[in-house]
Amino acid sequence: MIMTKIIYLFKKKQLTIRRNAMIGRLYSLIISLGGLTLITFSLWSVWSKIVSVNESHTGHVEYYRILTTENVTSKPFEVHTLSNADLHSLIDLPSFNFKINKEVCNSTSHLIVALVHTAPSHHVKRQAIRDTWAKMIPTYFFMGLPDSNVTQNQVILENQMYNDIVQGDFMDCYRNLTYKHVMVLKWTLYYCRCARYLLKTDDDTFVNAPYLLEILNHRLSPLGARNLLMCQLSLSSVVKRSFRSRWRVSYSEYPNRWYPTYCYGWAIIYSPDVIYKLYTEAQVTPYFWIDDVHITGTIAVKQNITPTNLGELVVEEYNLLNDKNISHKFTFCLLTNEDESMRKFWSIVTQPDDKNMVVSPSILGLT
Repeated sequence: MIMTKIIYLFKKKQLTIRRNAMIGRLYSLIISLGGLTLITFSLWSVWSKIVSVNESHTGHVEYYRILTTENVTSKPFEVHTLSNADLHSLIDLPSFNFKINKEVCNSTSHLIVALVHTAPSHHVKRQAIRDTWAKMIPTYFFMGLPDSNVTQNQVILENQMYNDIVQGDFMDCYRNLTYKHVMVLKWTLYYCRCARYLLKTDDDTFVNAPYLLEILNHRLSPLGARNLLMCQLSLSSVVKRSFRSRWRVSYSEYPNRWYPTYCYGWAIIYSPDVIYKLYTEAQVTPYFWIDDVHITGTIAVKQNITPTNLGELVVEEYNLLNDKNISHKFTFCLLTNEDESMRKFWSIVTQPDDKNMVVSPSILGLT
């Protein structure tokens, strides 16, 4: 009897141990599933953010509005809305003047006008552009003052020959790039009001003019657009603090750790209304010397302007030179060997053959 009771108690204890073990395993499983759910939820949240950013910045989401014969309204801006003192002020420069300027852009309507950042000494680069893609797009070169009278005299003679230089009366140097950028916007508002699109670019950028014109005429609209800021985007760029960096920015200049999303400045397409919004805001915003960040980042955010990414329309020079199978659908390429590459690429896109980059309506997907 006693032995039977002992056996009974032993089995009961074993069952209790097994039950507790099962409960423990079940509890662990629940915890694991909960953790997995949490991880899954976290991953989904991250993925959702990635998708959101991708949709917001790859150009698949269009923040601009193309114009048609049905929705063309009044001009996107009127110069008379600016103050009388505005023409001769540039951000914090109260007595700004154009050293070289001709009102050569207001008399004729243009689909697009190119506004090229250049330096006074970059005559060879300007000539390479004149000999290539500027043959198809009205182009003007923007600069400040050189530190040499010899260079300034050369610029004057060059402009007498080509009549395509605009010069402001501030020193042309890296820290003055924002003055140059806002001068470009100012000149557009006052002297180039008949362009439906504006291209801001640099003198080391190749523009595939034939394809760019196809895009404007067929994928956008020959009548223009509104709220268009199209460029290659810089996302989540950290502010450089190292004294070894060319782009070092002090905390007093820019206190945030990250820059807002902004456009790389070597190829930006604006609609005129965006030019007006950026310019008027820049005139009353404290100066910051990195113009790409300041104009297309900080000021664009303040004006609720969301850029559209050029994406695959931008290619690298190495790929363009070495990959015969590269997509033909590109508009801009940043160069290292400017004048030589500029002419080579121009010969390719204007004299295509079966062995090179053939630029035709069928290949561009426009037929």
